[in-house]
Amino acid sequence: YDPGLSIENALKLPRSIDLSDSIANAVRDADYISINIPYIKGEGGTHGIIGKAIVENFKSGAVLLNFARGELVDSEALKDHLDTNDGRYISDFPDDVLWNHENSVILPHLGASTGEAEDAAAAMAAETIRDFLETGTIRNSVNFPPTSLTAAPENSIRFTIVTKNTPGMLAHISEVFAQDDLNILQQINQSRGEVAYNVVDVDISGHGVVDFKGVQEKITMLDGVLSSRVIYGVPGTGYAKNLEGDYFV
Repeated sequence: YDPGLSIENALKLPRSIDLSDSIANAVRDADYISINIPYIKGEGGTHGIIGKAIVENFKSGAVLLNFARGELVDSEALKDHLDTNDGRYISDFPDDVLWNHENSVILPHLGASTGEAEDAAAAMAAETIRDFLETGTIRNSVNFPPTSLTAAPENSIRFTIVTKNTPGMLAHISEVFAQDDLNILQQINQSRGEVAYNVVDVDISGHGVVDFKGVQEKITMLDGVLSSRVIYGVPGTGYAKNLEGDYFV
């Protein structure tokens, strides 16, 4: 049962799955019932959504799996099912009514909101951003390809170039470097969906800063290039973007 299920997603479900028009109908013949909904307070919310009217439809021996939120379940109503119908309750949300019931199996809850977990998450986020600014490494991105990089080789400068994921882009980028007599030491190309991420390390021997600024503008204005960055000097600087044909730095 899912009141928010779209027709498109419904058609993707296996044909062996039967859809129900209510929670009561969904649980009536179920041996195992899994709750997979958010906890929403207030009128029209989900507090106590698995209450007496639903639990009364549980078959004898039905097992309720709750790894969503403890407040979704009316503990007193469920206790009657556990007492009289040989039911089972498996959850990682203990409460005063059910935590020590002989038909309850209470598991340790993942402490994702503990002080230690939040400190670790903050440190991970900071390290991820630092690595991107310093080396161009991409981790844990939802729309960019994962790209693991070490620091640029000695006597080199690193370009990171975001492009549309179309054939020939890397060749066009390489051609610009060749036209300015710049030697490519190494290059990496990764893609995800419609986006490609290109990393190019070039030799800086005999070239000044002005040379690289000019090369960056040429690359950024190539058809299909979305943005570029030169990783050199202060981390986080050197960014340029192609804004509908205008060069923006």
